[in-house]
Amino acid sequence: MAKKSSLKVVFLGGLNEVGKNIMVFEKDNNIVIIDCGIMFPDDYLPGIDYLIPDFNFLKKNSSKIKALIITHGHEDHIGAIPFLYKELGIYDIPIFATKLTNGLIKSKFNGNFDLKKISFNEINTDEPLKIGPFYFEFFRINHSIPDNIGLILRTDIGNIVHSGDFKFDQYPIDGIFTEYFKLTNIGEKDVLALFCDSTNAEEAGFTLPEREVGKTLYEKFSMASKRIIVATFSSHVHRIQQVFDVASKLNKKVAATGKTMLKTIKIAYDLGFLKIKPDTIIPITKIDDYPLNKIVLLSTGSQGEPLSSLRKMALNEHPKVKIMRGDMVIISASPIPGNENAVSSTINMLLKHGAEVFYESIAGVHVSGHAQQEEIKMMINFIKPKYFIPIHGEYKHRIQNKLIAKSIGIPEDKIIIAQNGDILKLNENMVRISGNLNLQNIYIDGYGVGDTEDAVLKDRKIMSRNGIIVVNTAVNLKNRNILCEPELSFRGIIFIKEFEELLKEAKLLVIESIEKCFNENIINNIMIEKYIQENIEKFFLKNIRIKPMVIVKIITLE
Repeated sequence: MAKKSSLKVVFLGGLNEVGKNIMVFEKDNNIVIIDCGIMFPDDYLPGIDYLIPDFNFLKKNSSKIKALIITHGHEDHIGAIPFLYKELGIYDIPIFATKLTNGLIKSKFNGNFDLKKISFNEINTDEPLKIGPFYFEFFRINHSIPDNIGLILRTDIGNIVHSGDFKFDQYPIDGIFTEYFKLTNIGEKDVLALFCDSTNAEEAGFTLPEREVGKTLYEKFSMASKRIIVATFSSHVHRIQQVFDVASKLNKKVAATGKTMLKTIKIAYDLGFLKIKPDTIIPITKIDDYPLNKIVLLSTGSQGEPLSSLRKMALNEHPKVKIMRGDMVIISASPIPGNENAVSSTINMLLKHGAEVFYESIAGVHVSGHAQQEEIKMMINFIKPKYFIPIHGEYKHRIQNKLIAKSIGIPEDKIIIAQNGDILKLNENMVRISGNLNLQNIYIDGYGVGDTEDAVLKDRKIMSRNGIIVVNTAVNLKNRNILCEPELSFRGIIFIKEFEELLKEAKLLVIESIEKCFNENIINNIMIEKYIQENIEKFFLKNIRIKPMVIVKIITLE
């Protein structure tokens, strides 16, 4: 009988963070990638649009990659797919996803890709998928987006279950229920390991059903005397459906604003995942044709994103919508970790314009799409895994998930807390971490893609916190003399009354630094600039306790 080979699971993201979800199954020189998402930055990453996984491991093993399987269509699971194809420079990785998810993935590719070269395959959850040594089965499971799935991987060393993002909703908006029978069936067949969503593991009890938000929306919409503006994730199709449903019941018109919102509504409607009465939706250019109390605006910007429609409204920069006193704004989402300040800032600006603002902490306008503690216990009891591996979430979320598993009988030595970059080795009787890839942070900055060196981010933080000093002067290197008085320009530095005196001393220090270089026979302008920079940094740190970025430019004449 052929020897059974071990299974490797490589975590390229999704651990120690909310977002950037991606993991890799490898067996017998065959690789299948599960999900490929982005992560939104926090306040400590100035100028960064979002983060993507480090694809170096996949680049080195590109010939082994047989498929990309996607569990659902949220940005933290699909947003980095175009970057994966770009970085690998190949098109022949087939994508397997459900109908809506495939539609959303296609919309992520821009004109630089020939979609005809990429094989998009629709997953039927009742049909297994064989890829090399992997035999996948799928189960439908509730989340905050339709067409969401989890995975069952059958191999010769045992069964593996990947929960995907999930919650247990007993009365889902779209009428598609979790396929509990598949979970209980696999639980009777010796599951080696369960990879389980941890995002809401800190929350006790059960996640409220999505329909609870619909009740709150109906209540708020009925109260509104003027326009209603609802901001939510553009991919939250269930929430969008409820906005249309409630608006239709109250004879209101819905207009959408924001490119991603408009795109998602079109895709979901065209594919049959959004049911919209034709007389309910109107273009935003027509909102002035109706009474204020008949208008509902569906907007992007629930996370305070700088370029989103809601943020533009808050700043009075939206081309079509100016916030009026009495407008009702509903932010139907919870802040992603790192976005709290941006969301709070948006709320404050809206309130100052006279809007009435409802958000998660003061009104029931949002419920999570992730399982809370009792649902996680149910999942564990359905699956009955030998090993439990918390995934998806910050370290604290996964530790809490570990405690949940322990509380219902999973031995501590059978719970694996992995980190990004870890290589997990699984065989019939053992699951252990066998190494780490030492992944790098990969940032998307405008059109730039790269590791945006730590030094670059450090410079940005210095500029934002301590300001910039620019030093300019001219010297004659041949005669070794200074041709003009140094000029110092300041940006982002608070003026103090001793500043004039400090400026004189700083100019003198520049002159002394140049003269010292000449005396020591240093006539290289780059070396002179470096010496001045170091001295000016030390001077301001000593005198006013700040360390600004110092940029020195010496014009040299022979």
